[in-house]
Amino acid sequence: MLQHLQHIESKEAPTLVLLHGYGSNMQDLFGLKPYLPPMNLVCFQAPKDIGMGGFAWYDINWDNGNKIIDDVEVTSVADLVVESIINWTQEHELVGPIICGGFSQGAILSMAILRSGFNATGYVLMSGYMLPEWRNDHWKVDVPVLQTHGTMDHVIPFDWAKSGADLLQSDLFSFKSYPMAHNLNAECISDVQQFLEQF
Repeated sequence: MLQHLQHIESKEAPTLVLLHGYGSNMQDLFGLKPYLPPMNLVCFQAPKDIGMGGFAWYDINWDNGNKIIDDVEVTSVADLVVESIINWTQEHELVGPIICGGFSQGAILSMAILRSGFNATGYVLMSGYMLPEWRNDHWKVDVPVLQTHGTMDHVIPFDWAKSGADLLQSDLFSFKSYPMAHNLNAECISDVQQFLEQF
């Protein structure tokens, strides 16, 4: 099982799985706990140690200034995360709904988990985007999904996020933008909090 930080509210409470971004670690998004509704929380740590206390879920290669991400590697890591989610929930005998989410790399990975058909009850995609290889897929959004992004994001451009979000049209899908860079501002965190309260 992947390394993780956890908080157990109760066996029946909803469980939020959070996946950090590139160069961060499991402690990063655990800091959101005071802003979340009462729920179980597990923050997994990516397997690739890139030094200075930072970790990555998958490699990012650079070619002529463009980010190159291997979608096969992302899919493989998504399977590893799903396996860890299943093992962790079984270990703690949790029976409540599971919500998957993450920031940046973690959001892309969460989207891969959504794409895989994992039976999560909801998804929170913060400052991520749909990989080009996934755009011709038939996406089935039959659980609540919230995607958030900053209009001034220079790491993952807003247009990348919005163009992918346009392919996920569903009454259960919502895309919200904020005047922020590659981070989470107070309004975004508040929207995430309200989204999670429905579970």
